[in-house]
Amino acid sequence: MKQKIALVLICICIVTMLTGCWGKSELRDVGIVSGIGIDAGTEAGFELTTQTIKPGDPKAGTPASVLIQTSKGATVFDGVRNFIITAKKKQIFQHIQVVIIGRELAMTGISPALDFFMRDHEPRSSMDVFIADQTAGEILQIKNKDFPIPSLTLKESVRVQEFLSKAPQVSIHNFYQGILEPYQDPYLPIIHKVKDNFEVYGTAIFNGEKLVGDLTAFETRGMLRVLGDAKAGIQVVKLPSSENEPILISIEIKKSKSSIKALFQNGQPSIQVEIKETGFIGDVSGQIRLDQQKINEIKGLYAKAIKLEVEKTIIKIQKQFKSNVFDFAGTIQRTNKKYWKENAKQWDEIYPELSVNVNVQTDITANGLEE
Repeated sequence: MKQKIALVLICICIVTMLTGCWGKSELRDVGIVSGIGIDAGTEAGFELTTQTIKPGDPKAGTPASVLIQTSKGATVFDGVRNFIITAKKKQIFQHIQVVIIGRELAMTGISPALDFFMRDHEPRSSMDVFIADQTAGEILQIKNKDFPIPSLTLKESVRVQEFLSKAPQVSIHNFYQGILEPYQDPYLPIIHKVKDNFEVYGTAIFNGEKLVGDLTAFETRGMLRVLGDAKAGIQVVKLPSSENEPILISIEIKKSKSSIKALFQNGQPSIQVEIKETGFIGDVSGQIRLDQQKINEIKGLYAKAIKLEVEKTIIKIQKQFKSNVFDFAGTIQRTNKKYWKENAKQWDEIYPELSVNVNVQTDITANGLEE
């Protein structure tokens, strides 16, 4: 009896050791993609560029790096599978960090380039999306010894943008939501090639799925202030001086909040944007005594600078690009459902002429010096 039990246990152990994961891929058989760029094809279809991770060798002191590979396809999925021809192995996208779209492609319509990433089971909806100032391929082919895996550095660089508020961080999920929502348009950060490096600043504004224009770094901060997403940054104001040159004062944004309301007068809508921002003085370029009177003067200049920046940004987005980034339509709909039901079909004509008023309140909580 004991021999039979022992035999059964041995068989169980053997069977357990022989089992494996169904559909499992060995690392040597696949390419782990950390970043992908998509450009319009020279004739038709798409041109894809990927950064595939090459594991380092700790014993040999070799750090991890990336292998740059390219492919073409009639569709993005077709191009992804065609990497097997050039890479001699299947590419997996479970660990992809960034997707970069070329400018020319974005101007013709971005949805066909991103559809694969929303449907396929491998890519994660949290990966960041960027618009390349020129082509996505040239960004991903940048080689810099300080950034062995550039796509990881790129993801981190846009995350720390919250300290500047000069570029938004947008996941592919949030971007797609902006396309699908009626009367609302999405936006993306812009990545620029600078010699053998890259810089992220500015915003690509969309009307539907098409890129229609760019915001500068400072206009981006104005947009983020309206959206309530300006978490930090430096606002420089000019304080008049008895000297020839004004005194420059740097104010660091500590907290910025906004609200957007729809008002109606004689049956016609208007938008009221309220911004409340708190900051503290980071540095002063000249010798001044920061008493309460001077602080109040600086607060006024601070509010004036914000108002000018925000109004300029709204005009550009609303009247030049005719993009519904701020969801004014949703605000009006929630405030006056009857008006919206009667006028929704005319929104494209109403929106560019919609009156938008901006009110800014500021406070300075510290002057940067110990009392």
